[in-house]
Amino acid sequence: MSHPSLKNINELPPSIQTAISGFANKLLENLDDNLISVLVYGSAAGHVTGGAAGQYDHGVSNINIAVIVRNLDFAVLKQNLDLIKWGRKYKIATPLFLTKGHILNSLDVFPIEFSEIKEQHKVIWGEDFFKDLEIPRKDIRLLCEQQIKGKVIRLGQSYLDVAPHVSVIKNILISALNDLMPVFRQLIILKGQKPDGQKEEMLAQLAQLFSLDAGPLTAVYLDKKKKKVIPPGQVEAHLQNFISQLENLSRHLDSL
Repeated sequence: MSHPSLKNINELPPSIQTAISGFANKLLENLDDNLISVLVYGSAAGHVTGGAAGQYDHGVSNINIAVIVRNLDFAVLKQNLDLIKWGRKYKIATPLFLTKGHILNSLDVFPIEFSEIKEQHKVIWGEDFFKDLEIPRKDIRLLCEQQIKGKVIRLGQSYLDVAPHVSVIKNILISALNDLMPVFRQLIILKGQKPDGQKEEMLAQLAQLFSLDAGPLTAVYLDKKKKKVIPPGQVEAHLQNFISQLENLSRHLDSL
């Protein structure tokens, strides 16, 4: 049974509403007056500022939760160990435990992560601290540039380490795309547009905005989703093309 002060539960995917309600109720019991807010973010929350909802895949996607408290110490973490273990049965990832101070003092360190939460979240208890959170544009742009340029270097190093094992190279490509999806979303937002909710369409949107070839990025995404497998003989060429598009993207970032 949901606590009477829970909200927005019916805006979450129906398949997770009971689990989220149970998790939030237990947080309220454990934390009492120390609790400021509980929010669901990421795919389970849908898209707040645009795009299509429906990216949450029940039983596959993790459910991401942030918990904002007044005071955060080791005792707070320890008293929620059993709850977190229970949540794993329902694909509830280990929550982010934060204070307002942690967030405000870390905006320049985690601008992409906090921007992702701000763009796509549902508050299910307490105040909406992220709604009006001002994240400096320059910090988001700088970290996006660091992530893109750093990924180019690391992909080259990884290739030298694992070649010619094409299955490993493919896994490296898929992992790189997963890491960069939040960066791509933020770059689209920096261009003044709302990211498309469907990831394949979002990659096309990114390519159009930054004059890229979406093919190498989309090919990796389709392989990940088992929709169109990259043949073993083409994996190395796809890596080369993937790196080339990241290099092209990095050259556009100074104009943001």
